[in-house]
Amino acid sequence: MRSKVIIALRILFFIFFFVSGLSKIYPNPDVAIHLFEKEQLQPVGIPFCLSTWFSRALIGLEFLVAFGFLLPFYFKKLTLPLSFLLLLFFSLFLGFEVFYLGKWTGNCGCFGQLIPMTPPESLVKNVVALLLLGFFYRNKANISERKKPSFWFIPVFYLMIFSGIYLLSPKTCIYAKPAVENGMLSPEVKLFESKFPKLKDGIQILCFFSPACPHCKDAAKDLNALSQKTKIDKHYIIFLEDEATPENMRDFVSKSGIKAKYTTLPFMEFPTDTDPPAVLILKNGQVIKRFFGKEKDAFKKTLFLKEFEKIEE
Repeated sequence: MRSKVIIALRILFFIFFFVSGLSKIYPNPDVAIHLFEKEQLQPVGIPFCLSTWFSRALIGLEFLVAFGFLLPFYFKKLTLPLSFLLLLFFSLFLGFEVFYLGKWTGNCGCFGQLIPMTPPESLVKNVVALLLLGFFYRNKANISERKKPSFWFIPVFYLMIFSGIYLLSPKTCIYAKPAVENGMLSPEVKLFESKFPKLKDGIQILCFFSPACPHCKDAAKDLNALSQKTKIDKHYIIFLEDEATPENMRDFVSKSGIKAKYTTLPFMEFPTDTDPPAVLILKNGQVIKRFFGKEKDAFKKTLFLKEFEKIEE
């Protein structure tokens, strides 16, 4: 009976880790991994460049552990400790999000867009999984293993998995644009200088919004309300292409009252630190101040006006 429970749990954990890894590359690896980096890794302080490699390494490790629950060797010495450390890492990470950053709602991204879960829900899931792993540790003596292959099998197998993920989504920080030098245009301006030539002239405001985002609509309304003070008669908006239609973009601009020229861009191509709602203050084609996301760098009307007045001086 105990051996049947062990087999059932091994299959269950294979599914658990395999789905967790798969969800982070589903349905579009570039978009899904980029979302994992921007929403999960970078907000806790992992630098952009490191996050692009760390994300792929973590996903590869999840697949390795998943297959480890099916393989008849190195289970007790490798798969169990790795699975425990992975779950502990994700649990501590979620605990930080929930209890320090206050993220009680929204999709935590643990199962990507495949199975949306809030951070508290995912934390409970991980705690239950850790308790189930305890069953394996208590019954290690009842788990038999076959003759082991060379230890090099494991790193080679992991390298194959990591390489596969990298081939699916090779857009790591080696693709990142270089830092802006004095007198040069910021990357955000270079992206749209052909479509919006006036972005390079004097003080301008460039926004990265989603037409379905209520925080973005509030930011647009605030910018419109401040236009008498900023003297900005035309804003520039980049809408999240994945959620934009001609109708909802027109509706967004009309209901917020903001005077703007706008276009769209896929989420995976959004520059670093432009998580919607993002509001960038430009001067002569360079980003002087940016507000983005919904955490510490979020757009706030009073702070924006204070920074804008500094730039005008």
